[in-house]
This record gives sequence, C-alpha cells and structure tokens, in this order.
Amino acid sequence: MATSNLINCFFPNFTFIFLTSLIPIWIWWEFIYLQDEHPEPKLMLLFAIILGIVAAVFSYFSQEKIYTILGFEFNYAYYFLSALIEEFFKFILIFLFIFSVKYFDEIIDAMIYMGFAGLGFAFIETYLNVCYVLINPPQYISPFLASIAVSILRFLGANFLHMLASLLIGFGYAVTLKTRRILPFVYSFLMASFLHFLYNIFIIREDIRLLIFPILWAIYFVTLIEFKVIKIKDDRLGTYTSN
Repeated sequence: MATSNLINCFFPNFTFIFLTSLIPIWIWWEFIYLQDEHPEPKLMLLFAIILGIVAAVFSYFSQEKIYTILGFEFNYAYYFLSALIEEFFKFILIFLFIFSVKYFDEIIDAMIYMGFAGLGFAFIETYLNVCYVLINPPQYISPFLASIAVSILRFLGANFLHMLASLLIGFGYAVTLKTRRILPFVYSFLMASFLHFLYNIFIIREDIRLLIFPILWAIYFVTLIEFKVIKIKDDRLGTYTSN
C-alpha cells in the first residue's frame, strides 16, 4: 500500500478504522484475560500488544528481504516460511522484553503475554485491511459496510488464528519452563507455524476456504484444555519465578 494512500486513509478515517480494528481484538482480550486467576498489569498487557504490532512490522520487512534473496514464488514454501517468520517475531519480542521482567512470575503468564502479542499482530493487520477497503471500495456495497464486514471476518479468521497460534507457543514455553526441556517449546512452535501455514493455504483456496473455521475452533478448545493444564501445574507445583 503506497505511503500517500495510507496518509489519505489515515487522517479522515482514523477513529472509524481504529475502532473497527480494536473491537474484535477487545473481545479476544477478555477471553485471555479471564483465564488468569492473578491478572497481569494492564499496562504490561498493552505493552505485549505493542510488541505484537512491532512484530508485524519486523515480519513484513524480513519477509520482503528474505524472499528477494531466495527468489521465492507464491508456493507452499513461501506460505510456510511466512508463517514461521511471523511466529518467530511474536515470540522473540515477548521473550526479550517481557519474559525477563518481574511481572512474569507464573508459567501461565507465558500463554497470557503470547496471546496478547498475537492480538497486537492481528490489530495492525486488520487496521491495514480496513484501510485498503476504504481506499479501494467494492462497487456494490458501501465502503464503511465493507470495512465492518472485513473486521467481522478477520475476527472469526485471522485475529482468531494469531491469538491461537500465539497461545500454542506460550503453552509450549510454559511446559518447557516447568520440565526444563526444550522439546515442548520446539514442538508447539512448529505446530503453531503449521496451523498458521494451513490457514494461509485454506484462505486462498475458495474450494476449501470454509474448512479452516472448524479447524480453528478445534484448536480453540485445545487451548482451553491447555489453560486448565497450566493452572493445575501452577497449583500443584507452585509458580515459576524468572528472577
């Protein structure tokens, strides 16, 4: 999206685009927030969201550079590497800037903060998609109605995906903290990247596009179980302290 188009979109429509992008992730915010019996400071959660936005920026430029060097086309390798890069930046920023602070004092916090990073990533993607629709409106529907439709679809799709993939990684890291074994984290990271890859493939194929939604909801119920597992581990084994 050209810089001039972004500027033209940003100023007259900022409030509308911001709210259209924020409301979907706010709903998932509440879902994640309620899983934590000892809620994290809201400023730290906001910081995790900001790190997710930064991860999206890093991912974009890293993908462009890597694809230029490797000369990738839009094939399965392209979509898998895209997913891998995005999940890497979401995790590494949370690892560097949050997992080392005093507020990270329970293993369930790994899932909480990773989930919020996923929401930040989803927020900026939705913002740009809504902006694109306003700049390039469809012919037979109001641009604002089209923007709301995009927001709803991303709430059920891409936003949901980013949150779930991040929660999977957070769960693996939490188990790694408890077991002191790296394998749970590696496994969960690869599974999250593969889920992201599947979403990318399904969403561009009209014949199987709708199949991604039952897959996402199945993963959603898996994450509910993971939250329960982590809570049991916290209760039984005590909390993890990073200091």
